[in-house]
Amino acid sequence: MIRPGVTIVFVFFSSPFLAAQAIIPTLDNAILKAENRIENSSMPSFRNLESFLVWSEDSLRHKKYYNGVSGESLHQVQSQTKSIVSLLMGIAIDQGFVTSELEKVSNFFPEYFHKEDSLKSLVTIRDLLTMSSGFEWEEMIPFNDQRNDNIKMNYSGSYLQYALSRPMAAKPSVEFKYNSGSPMIVAGIIEKTTKMSLDKFAEKYLFNPLNIVEYRWIKDSKGFCHAGGGLFLKPEDMVKIGILILDKGKWNRNTIISEDWIRKSCQPNLLTTFSEQSYGYFWWIQEIKVSDAKTTKVISAQGAGGQYMYIIPEYSLIVAFTENNFGTPLVGPFLFSTYILPALQHVP
Repeated sequence: MIRPGVTIVFVFFSSPFLAAQAIIPTLDNAILKAENRIENSSMPSFRNLESFLVWSEDSLRHKKYYNGVSGESLHQVQSQTKSIVSLLMGIAIDQGFVTSELEKVSNFFPEYFHKEDSLKSLVTIRDLLTMSSGFEWEEMIPFNDQRNDNIKMNYSGSYLQYALSRPMAAKPSVEFKYNSGSPMIVAGIIEKTTKMSLDKFAEKYLFNPLNIVEYRWIKDSKGFCHAGGGLFLKPEDMVKIGILILDKGKWNRNTIISEDWIRKSCQPNLLTTFSEQSYGYFWWIQEIKVSDAKTTKVISAQGAGGQYMYIIPEYSLIVAFTENNFGTPLVGPFLFSTYILPALQHVP
């Protein structure tokens, strides 16, 4: 079990117990070095760090909150919300509400898919999950740019309608293009098939089993949850999501999500345009260099402003950060690459 308010780090080995034992001395030393850097840095971005949590060997090795933030505070996880929505779709499929991620989106919203648009009729749930729907969408541009579809969607009054109404720009399943409208459509399918709002579905099938009792969700004028970035959680509760991934969908030996869905969600599909990362089902996947002779798979949930959770299955390790660095350098990725990753190279 996880104690409140913790950023977590997991490490997997052929023998998890021996592996954890092997990494603890170097991990604890790496954490101390990172803490020293945090405490002594004069960079403004370090003053915007809010939490740093590490979990290993079935317990929190480190939990620290900064700059007036409490472990009891709800924090907007930004686009980490997408990763959770992916899990909710997996549950919807496991429960039989949705047949599979290969179903066409037009089956659920035929009014937005006209026969004359042959490309749009091809879009599947999987295309949404892998950010390869082919919809016309511009998001990776400044917030104040009038072409920014994410901002226009946020102010549209109806997230789902805006996302569904986009025309096609490319053939589905071919190219990654980041699109925060995609999780809105995934959420819409969950709501339509389960006849439950997204937050109530999450509460019943995911949050309650994980003992996540406090959360908040930004909603549009129609009461539809912002599935692309509107979820607020406590940092330690986000870590519970990471543990669920590490344990292949199980929590306290109970299956919450099928192992098959976890596997598909966390395997690379398309190469993205972000630092040689690949994309699973709303999860980021990357082979990261640990030493000159070794790489390791890192699964991550990432949100704007510095909301990062790294899951390293080989070492059964989770490391999580929350921060408030919008427009300033991110602290968490720097600490992870500078202090945590180098500690792994000393583990046999």
